[in-house]
Amino acid sequence: MRHLFITAAALAMPTLAFAGADCGDTVTKTAEAVLTIQTPEQFNAPTIGTELQETAQQAAPAPVEIAPQVEIAPQAVQLAQVQPSSAATYGSVNTPPEVAAYSDLLQKRISRGEGGLNLFDYAGAHASGELKTITAYTDYLARQNPDSMNQADQLAFWANLYNALTLKVVLENYPVSSIRKIKSGAFKPGPWDRDAVTINGEVLTLNDIEHGIMRKKYPNPAMVHYMVNCASIGCPNLSEKIWVGATLDADREQAARDFINSPRGVAIDGKDLEVSSIYNWFKEDFGGSKSNTIEHLREFAGPALQAALEAGAKIDGYDYNWDLNE
Repeated sequence: MRHLFITAAALAMPTLAFAGADCGDTVTKTAEAVLTIQTPEQFNAPTIGTELQETAQQAAPAPVEIAPQVEIAPQAVQLAQVQPSSAATYGSVNTPPEVAAYSDLLQKRISRGEGGLNLFDYAGAHASGELKTITAYTDYLARQNPDSMNQADQLAFWANLYNALTLKVVLENYPVSSIRKIKSGAFKPGPWDRDAVTINGEVLTLNDIEHGIMRKKYPNPAMVHYMVNCASIGCPNLSEKIWVGATLDADREQAARDFINSPRGVAIDGKDLEVSSIYNWFKEDFGGSKSNTIEHLREFAGPALQAALEAGAKIDGYDYNWDLNE
């Protein structure tokens, strides 16, 4: 009686990952097992027990050499770890061109003036036709859905939209000495009640964005005032960076410190403080009283203001400069 014996000559090869154009792609190769069928005569086995033993020995996989580990450049690893940005998160390889161009414009056109005031070069932007860059950015934002974002990204989105729309309306009417010269109607100074943008099918004005959305729908409305800029010297600075949700709290706290410790925020005259009219116009956001406003100022005060407050300084008046921040 003839017996058939199966021997497995299997080559076990390691799995190798090759870095291609996309660091996330890998190529995996595994050798296939090779099966052969032999008779006892071919196998030259005198007994069944011996045949099985020799078969098992031949079936054992032969030693294989492990290929050296493939090294991947650190730059490639970094690219592989980049996560897609949300509509309000910028600065990564996924940044849309409209956002990148607007970000570059801010850094190019904003400079630091006396007393820590950020000045915007409206004349240069107007002469260079950069209204197109700002319009492309506001159009891009208008195509986004802030409702799909987390809360920090939503606030960053609205602040970026407000500030860009303000730059847009000023450049559309430039040259102009004050934003109040741009009217919403025959008897309404300023453009704040003009239809400015449509988001999710709803037509919004600048007032809608700041007062109907940012100050009303989110916690801590006091901090909103340090995020939006109305193109005026008296306003908290127009940031040279786009707001992003990931650093929102730290960035707007720094914006609060910059403003409060500037003469536009608080001017110190002994124990008398002349503060921005923002703290009067929107006193409910700062606790509804002068004493609560003082506590807000104390939270962000630098050494000079802290010393004045410790000495008993009080709010004696309010002031605001509507001249264009250029």
